[in-house]
Amino acid sequence: MNTPIARWKPEYETGNTLVDQQHQSIFSIINALHSAVEAGQGATMLEQTIQSVRDYTTVHFDTEEQYMRDQGYGGYEAHKRRHDALRAKFAAFETQSYPDIQQHTIMVSHFLTTWLIHHIQTDDQAMIAACRQAAQPIMADAGPSTVPLAIAEIAQWRPEYETGYTLIDDQHRSLFHAINALHGAILVGRGEELLERTLKILESYTTIHFETEEHFMAELQYPDYDDHAAKHRALRHRVEAFIAEEATAPDRRLALRVSRFLTEWLIHHIKAEDQRMIDFLRQARQRQQQVTAEAERAKGQGRRV
Repeated sequence: MNTPIARWKPEYETGNTLVDQQHQSIFSIINALHSAVEAGQGATMLEQTIQSVRDYTTVHFDTEEQYMRDQGYGGYEAHKRRHDALRAKFAAFETQSYPDIQQHTIMVSHFLTTWLIHHIQTDDQAMIAACRQAAQPIMADAGPSTVPLAIAEIAQWRPEYETGYTLIDDQHRSLFHAINALHGAILVGRGEELLERTLKILESYTTIHFETEEHFMAELQYPDYDDHAAKHRALRHRVEAFIAEEATAPDRRLALRVSRFLTEWLIHHIKAEDQRMIDFLRQARQRQQQVTAEAERAKGQGRRV
């Protein structure tokens, strides 16, 4: 398995559960982006994944900025300028032309990882500590003392969910972290505020993930492709229905239903559908490698004759 480019460490924790979960979600999307390069994904998929990193980072910055305003944080303007600088950097990434999309993707993932780690340890940790010391009512502060991480993690990743395909596993982890961040927002009273944008990001990112799986299935002629792809379409329709419902009647109960439904669906899908698919793909890939190796050996013998 490839080493994650953005490895989460305890020293990155700010003490605010919602902020930390969103940071972990960004880390996991960066890892999935890097794995997509290693897997040789096409330009369209890489561009979509870069966009998902940008969109989720924007949601995260908006969350932090609202928190700082709520707490009357004195360093708000300076902190926001750093956010704005990264937003501008993303805009520059999108307007520039890159002949090699894979090299562009590697550059984006390395840059964002370095920037994010520095920002967390120099700006975010100081901001959270200052807001706590201000002794104001902390509605949006979901630190471990008020919302234990084990409670906030509605979608807990476990070793048995691993498929053995690094890219697919990284994408699954990204979805788990995004669901946890939404649930953490619900627990601190901000679920309604973040639901619409989080749903749209999940809609986009599940599409990227499903297209990845469907590419592998088509490439290796998975016999249950049609049934598996139909389940993907069913989830897309359900997420679209949630988005429509949120637009007409947003409330806290809807955010809870969304987080619970997505968690249950994803865990069931990984343990049932994805594991069966991966077992087939792994065997098919091994057969391909054996055929290639035998062809190379035959070619070598032919040259020696």
